[in-house]
Order: sequence, then structure tokens, then C-alpha cells
Amino acid sequence: MTRLAPFMCFLAGCAGKPVIQTQVVEKPVAVLCHVETPAECKSAYAIDRVSVKDDVLTINRALRTEIEERSACEIKLLAAVKGCNSLPLKVEPSDVLR
Repeated sequence: MTRLAPFMCFLAGCAGKPVIQTQVVEKPVAVLCHVETPAECKSAYAIDRVSVKDDVLTINRALRTEIEERSACEIKLLAAVKGCNSLPLKVEPSDVLR
């Protein structure tokens, strides 16, 4: 019996209730941002309304107008993407460590 006394002390330590601690870990989660194409970018450009039979001056004007239309469209799209990128990340405290 005296030989088993030290082993009995070790077994008594295992008989207690386990201690479970939970911690909330907040980590950023990416949120999808939906950018819609502006109406100016959906319509046909000026060069699409020109015929091959039109004179050079008309085609040149249509090309210059298209450059302006595309520039306006690009500015609006860049503004929308910049607005999306400046949104704060959503934090979900659903991740729990044990």
C-alpha cells in the first residue's frame, strides 16, 4: 500500500473538473462591395453610331466624343471602387478559442 500512495496522489489530480475558458477573438472579415456600372458606360459610344460611308470629319468628331465619354465613365468607376475600398472591414466576434 505504501508503494501505491504516490500514484494515488497523481490520480487524484485528474479527478477534478476541467476548466474551460472561452475568449472572443475579433478579426476583420472582408465584405463584398457591389459596384454597378454607370448608365453612361452601358450605352453605345459615339463611334458606334457612325457609318463607314460618313466623311472623315464626322468620324473624327465621333472618336473625340468617345474619348470624352470613356473618360467620364472611367472617373465614375474609379470613384465607385475608391468608395468600396474605403469601407471599414466588418468584424465578427464569432471566432472563439478554447
